[in-house]
Amino acid sequence: MSRLPVLPLEEMPEKTRNMITGGKSQLSGLNINKMMAHAEHSVRHFMRMGNSLLTQAKLDARLRELAILRIGFLCDSRYEWYQHEIIARQVGVSEQQIIAVRGDIDSAVFNDQDRAVLKYTEEVTMRVKSTEESFNELSQFLSHRELVELTLTIGFYNMVARFLENTGVEIE
Repeated sequence: MSRLPVLPLEEMPEKTRNMITGGKSQLSGLNINKMMAHAEHSVRHFMRMGNSLLTQAKLDARLRELAILRIGFLCDSRYEWYQHEIIARQVGVSEQQIIAVRGDIDSAVFNDQDRAVLKYTEEVTMRVKSTEESFNELSQFLSHRELVELTLTIGFYNMVARFLENTGVEIE
């Protein structure tokens, strides 16, 4: 149940309303953005950061979505899970992998790179800093740019989960 109402479009400044409703992304009209619109000066930056991680990163979209799903599961964020389960399927995450993200990240449905991403994601989400072992293992698979993008993605989507769960954003 929503703790705050989403901001009605007619109450938003025109620039904010245009950004939320006129984006090219299938995600532009989502309730999360309408809730974030209460913070008029932050919503545009929030959406730009999210968009850059989703559309302009070198990090493989499949790996990104595995990480986001793991965060959604660990943070018990229904909205985040719902939205990114859709995207995960679109970028090639299998049904077996979607199921396994909720449990056994050492499952045979994942390859070594997937497992390294999931382990790193879990450590950063639960303990803030990963172990040297996890970081070094992940470094065998990802470039410096991809490591930074993954870490930014983990931080951003942990913030998203916390925002969603504390404002009670409802699924469209």
